[in-house]
Formats: sequence, C-alpha cells, structure tokens
Amino acid sequence: MSAASGPDLDALLRTAAERAAGGDRKGAIAAYREAIALAPERAELHYELGALLARAHRDRESLRAFAAAARHRPEWPEPWLAQGDLLFARGRYVESAGALEAAAARAPTRLDAWLKAAHALMRTRHWARAIPHLARARELAPASEDIWAELRALLLRSGRGEDADADFLRFDAIATPSARTVVAALDVAMKFGDPAREAACLERALEWQYAEGDEGQVALLLSLLQYVDVRQERLYAIYRTYDRLQQARSRNVPPLAGQRGDAQLPVRIGYLSADFRADVLGKLLLPVVTAHDPGRFAVRAYSLAPPESADAITAEWKAAVDEFVPLAALDDRTAAEAIAADDLDLLVDLMGHSPGARPGILRYKPARVIATHLGYRGALGLSQVDYRITDRYADTDANARWQLEELLPLDVCALPLSHIAPAADAPLTRAALGIPATAIVFAAFAGVRKLSLRCVAAWRRILDAVPDAVLAFSPLRDDDRIAIERRVTGLGLSADRLVWIPYRHGDDAFNRARYAVVDVALDTMPCTGGDTTAAAVDAGVPVVARVGARHAERMSYSILMHLSLTQTIAQTDDGYVDLAVRLAREPSFRAEVRGAVARAMADPAVTDPVRYARALEDAYARAFAAKARAVV
Repeated sequence: MSAASGPDLDALLRTAAERAAGGDRKGAIAAYREAIALAPERAELHYELGALLARAHRDRESLRAFAAAARHRPEWPEPWLAQGDLLFARGRYVESAGALEAAAARAPTRLDAWLKAAHALMRTRHWARAIPHLARARELAPASEDIWAELRALLLRSGRGEDADADFLRFDAIATPSARTVVAALDVAMKFGDPAREAACLERALEWQYAEGDEGQVALLLSLLQYVDVRQERLYAIYRTYDRLQQARSRNVPPLAGQRGDAQLPVRIGYLSADFRADVLGKLLLPVVTAHDPGRFAVRAYSLAPPESADAITAEWKAAVDEFVPLAALDDRTAAEAIAADDLDLLVDLMGHSPGARPGILRYKPARVIATHLGYRGALGLSQVDYRITDRYADTDANARWQLEELLPLDVCALPLSHIAPAADAPLTRAALGIPATAIVFAAFAGVRKLSLRCVAAWRRILDAVPDAVLAFSPLRDDDRIAIERRVTGLGLSADRLVWIPYRHGDDAFNRARYAVVDVALDTMPCTGGDTTAAAVDAGVPVVARVGARHAERMSYSILMHLSLTQTIAQTDDGYVDLAVRLAREPSFRAEVRGAVARAMADPAVTDPVRYARALEDAYARAFAAKARAVV
C-alpha cells in the first residue's frame, strides 16, 4: 500500500477533521499540511487547507492552496469558486471576477458560478461583461424572479431597453405575478401599440396590493404614472401607499435634523442629485446655484453619482458650492447622517423618482426643511418632504389636495430657461435628411414613454388633416428609435410619415440646430415637455401645448404663459388638433407666432439665472418662515 493511501494519511485526515470540528483550526491546518506532504498530488487536500486558511484570514496562504488544488486538478471548478469567493469578500473584485469566470468555464451548468461572476463584474462596473453571465444564469434558472430582475436592471442601465423588454416577455409567460412583474408589465406595455393590453396592465398595477419591501416598485410605478392618463385621486392613493411602505421601514427612527440653535446668516442649504454632470439638470441649474447670494446662503451639493461619472460640469459644480459631498458609497441611513451632520436648514432633492434617485435618504429627515424640485414631474409621496417647488401656472391650488407635500410656488417659471446658440455648421438641412422642401415638419423630440395613447391619437388626426406633413423624432439611441417607431405605427401612424433627425450626446449646439428644419413642435400629453419645450421656443419654433390638471400636464403651459405665448395653448384635445392644423395651413399665423416667440426670448430677463436664483431664495425664505411659525 502506497503512502498516499496508507493508514498514516487516513489518520492525519481523521485528525484534521476532528480538530476542525472541535474549533482547533491551527491544529487542523497543521494536520492538512502533513497530509499534503504525504500526498501532494491530492487536489482536495490543498482545497481543504485553503478553506481553513481562508477562515483564519490567512489570505495569501489560502490563495496559494487553492491555486495548488486547481493545478493538480485543472478541470475542477471548486478551487476557482473558492478563490473567487475569498477575493470578493476582500473587495478584490477584478481578481474575483477572473477566478469566477474560470470556474464558470469549467462548469457551464453551475448557476452559482455564472451568477457570482456577474456580481463581481458588476462591482467593477463592467456592465457589458456581466450581461452574458447573467443571461446564462437566466437560462439555468428561467423561473428565478431575482435573476430576471437583476438582468433587466443591468440591460436598462446599459441602454439595451429592447433586450430588457424582450426578456421580460419571455419571463412573464412563466412568472408568478408579483409587484415587480406587474410594474414591469406596465412599463413594457407603454412601449408597444396595444391599447387593450396597456389598459389592463395599468389597472392591474393600480390595484395591486403592495406590501412592505415593495417601495422600490411603487416608486417606479409613480414615475410611470406621470406619463399616462389617470385620475388624480387614484394617483394620490399610490402616493399614500408609497409613504406607508417607506414609513414602515423607519419605525421608531426619530428625525435626524435638529432645531437650529441660532438665527444667523448664512442659511445652510443643500442640493441632492445624481446629475451634477453634463446632464440636462446639471447644466440647467449650475448657473442658478452659482448665482446664489453668498451673504445669505451657504450651499452644499450632495452627489449620488459614483466618482467615475464626474466630468467637466462636475468640476464646475464643485467650484460653485461651498462643499461637494459624495454619497454614492453610503447606504441610505449613513448618507442621511452625513447630511444631518451639516446641520442644513433646507435640503432640495432634485431627483424625485427618476433613475438614480435615493428617496430613502429623505425618509430620515436629514434637514429641517425638505423640498423637491425639477428632476421629476410628480410629487414624491413622502411625509418627511415638506414642499414641492412649482409656480403659479405649473400647479393650481387644487393640486395640493392630491399630494402629501405642500406647494411652494416661485415668482418665475419653475423651469429655468436658457439660451443656446445653434451650431452654424450642423449638416441638418431638409435635403440632407430627405425631407421634401414643401413638407410641413411637425416635431416631437420626446422619448417613447411620453407617447401616450391619447397623444398619438391626436397626432394621427393632425397628419390626416395635413397630407403634406411629416412627424419628426430625434431618438437618443437606436433602441429608442425602434421603440418609438413600433409604438406610433402600432397606434396607427404610417411609417412613411415619420422622419428621423440625428441627436448628438453632449453637443448642445448641434441639438439646438435640429429645430432649423422644424415648422411646429407638438407637445406631448398628458406628460408635457420641459426642456424640450424650452429648447423649441429658444430656437424660435411655435409649440402647440395641451394644458391639463396635474403638474406633469402643465409644465409646457407654464413655460408658454411666462413668455406670454398664449396663441398655441389648447384647453381640449380638439383644440390641440385644431391649433396644429391651423399653424400648418396658415403660413401667416405661423409667422405671427414665430415672431412672438422670437420677441419673448429676446428679453434677457427670461434667461437670467440671477433672477431665477433670487426667486428661488425668496421661496426658500417663505418656507423657513412658514415652518418656524408651525413650530411655535
């Protein structure tokens, strides 16, 4: 009998097992080392030694033992999995991903290998490399809701919305209904052209009994509901549901913000966002924040974005504020504590329920007064939030009854307006884009979610009434073009009436030049334009807008009213269609409105960030005074 299989080795292995069971890790390690000296070719001995060393936090030795196990048994996945787990636990995600990918290559049907490899890659933000691994995990566990949800989130983050929606349709066919699938079903239905399915999905999402832990899904539902026609009382019920679920997560947790110990200036305010970068909001609000009165206000910016997303605009934000505080690596409670430590008088959340938002931070009440502004069209639906900033046109007084937050109106348009000179050399002509010189070009530079059933029905009526008209879109990505075309053609628009105008990421001058080929901009409904409406009027293009009841239905109305451009505001869907048709058929009327738009935008006060900053500061002062009276 050889030494490798003789009684001495068996005795050592029994000793190692007994010592490990008895908590004598040091003795077990010593026994395994003796065993390996007798049988160095036995991969499982190296593996067991590596596991013991890992539990003893002797990482370097552990990794050497796992490597030896892999060397002696190259096809065995376990040493690679063990290495990957150890490296992941120590935060060495790049190395962990490599080891876990090696394990997956050796065990193509091992779900844990593919899933762990994906998670390691996600920690390193290698989204594209992680997707195939999660997709393989989906194949191995097709009924797993958690894996489906992870893959969907990753595909959406990577701009692969079409793939995410196709995968949802596959999953939905076998899935047990849940809050996640119900809300995802509505999201997907809003990108297709099936009104009956969309209506059914909407009703189911509104009626679903959301439970504790579902607050993230309710937040997504609230973001979707801004784009559909839903009665305000039903929307309010979802706000109440969201608040109930959020409050359940912070039972018996007192507000973090304390009372201010003095009444001295400056007032301490903070802005919370993931978009302090070359994003619409980041660029729009930067001149306003720069214009804050330093004698009255000390300003902080709290960033929810990872440091690697920083750009030149981020650098300007850092220069514009007194302190720039990164929060991305902190959980909600720790982030809230960091904000509370700054003893803020007011925190302004700029995210709402938009992608990248962290409303859980606000649940801890980290500032004496909390308001929401700009980044999201609806209310937040959280008791700890005191105000939603608006203006006298964007909300009626009656809207206050349908949200938890109070209205805090500005004396100017709630959306800061700006001027961007169009690029003079942009290759955006009708000839270059294949648009007939005599065509009337209606433009709707919006994403697919804004293309509601009612909106597309109105556009169809307009195009039917103006045979020589085309409808122009300018999608951000190829996926967006596919979704828009499928949506509008599915709802009855002919593909040969559509034209596509290029969009360039980060090139504001080029994107403003798109309007040179546009005769009339058609606003969306019920969720109206904000930046798109402002861009159109800045470019001198008439905007046909339909005013509604909710804030989301009134933003374009607010912009036009503040500019005294009342000629193209409609009170009904029929009026909206009639105005668009009149602008197309009556060149003199179109010229008259264009002249009015040009004159309105020529007023420097309209785009003055100092004026906007003072209006914002005055609103903040009213909020402080009101809350002070409430405390007394």
